[in-house]
Amino acid sequence: MATFSGIGPLGRAVALLAILAATGASGATKDGEKPDPEMLKMMELLREMDMIKQIDMLQDMHRVEAASDQARANPRKPESDTPKEKVK
Repeated sequence: MATFSGIGPLGRAVALLAILAATGASGATKDGEKPDPEMLKMMELLREMDMIKQIDMLQDMHRVEAASDQARANPRKPESDTPKEKVK
């Protein structure tokens, strides 16, 4: 059984809609009827949303990795404990 602990509320909603859509589409085909075109469009939209979410996540990972690499290459120097004098 899959768990959704690492997925946010939007991800859970998308997963639930995908499951319901897949269940509804397979139920329609069992009776010998063609799947509902609206249901097929909804399933395709959910697939596209999931792909977009994965692409965004990959882009975020690349940004984090780049920032991490930059931080390693240019470590900050510790600031002194004495306050700096203001220039007048």
